[in-house]
Amino acid sequence: AVIGDPIDHSLSPKIHKLFAESSGLDISYEAIQVEKKDFVLAVTSLFDSGYEGLNVTLPLKEDAFNYANELSEESKLSGSVNTLWKEGSIICADTTDGRGLVKDLTSKNISLSNLEVVILGAGGSARAIIPSLLKEKPSSITIANRTFSKAEELAKKFSLPDNQLKAVSTSQPLDCSPDLVINTTSAGVLNQEMDLPSNIFSQDTCVYDLSYSREETSFIMRAKNSGSNVCYDGIGMLIQQAALSFEIWTKHKPKTDITKAALL
Repeated sequence: AVIGDPIDHSLSPKIHKLFAESSGLDISYEAIQVEKKDFVLAVTSLFDSGYEGLNVTLPLKEDAFNYANELSEESKLSGSVNTLWKEGSIICADTTDGRGLVKDLTSKNISLSNLEVVILGAGGSARAIIPSLLKEKPSSITIANRTFSKAEELAKKFSLPDNQLKAVSTSQPLDCSPDLVINTTSAGVLNQEMDLPSNIFSQDTCVYDLSYSREETSFIMRAKNSGSNVCYDGIGMLIQQAALSFEIWTKHKPKTDITKAALL
C-alpha cells in the first residue's frame, strides 16, 4: 500500500498494478489515508495484518524515518523514508526518491557528472534527492530558496570537503550558469507564483520539475517562456522510484516503460 494524507490523488496503485502485470505477479496494492497523528498505530496495524511493504508519501516521510528499526545509508543521510518493509520482526526502511530521479535523468541521456546543478527549494523533497545527486559528481550544487537560512542550513548539512554546496536566496541572481535546474517545491503544480533568480533559465538549461500534472506545470511553462528548450516533469521519477520499491519488496525488476498517458 501507499500511505499519506491526502492520498486519493496517488498514482502508485496504477503503477504497481502495471509492474505486477509485467512481472507476472499477483499483488494487492492500495492507497490508504493515514493522518500524521495516527502514524505509529496505523503502520503497526498494517504490518500486523499481513502487509509486506508500504510506500510513504507526504506528510509522513519523517515519521517513517523515526519508526523504522533499520535504515539504509541514504535514508540516514536524507532523514527521510519512502519505503518500508518487514524482515522477520525488523522494520526496514529506504528512500528511493533520489535514485529514482537519477535513473529518470539517465534514461533521458542526462549525466550529472560535471554539471552545474541548481535545486529550487530546501524542504524534505530537496533533502531526499541530494545524497543521490552528490554520488553522480556534479560540478556544483546550489540550493536556492526564498528563505536563505533554510538553503544555507541544507547546504552545510551536505557539503563535503571536495564538494561544497552553495546557498542563495531566490531573490538574488545566481553566480553560475546552471546546466540543470530541479524544482523541488510544489509551487509549479499549485500554480503559485515563485520567486526565481533572474538569470536561472537559458536555452542551455535543462529543467526538471519534481511535480507533475496532466497539463504542463506553471513552472515548466515559465521555463519554456524564458528560453529553456529541454523540460521534464516528475512522472518519470515517480515511476522509477516506484520500481526501486517494487524490486525491494518482490526481488523483481519491473519494466518502467509506462507512459504518462497510461497514468493520467
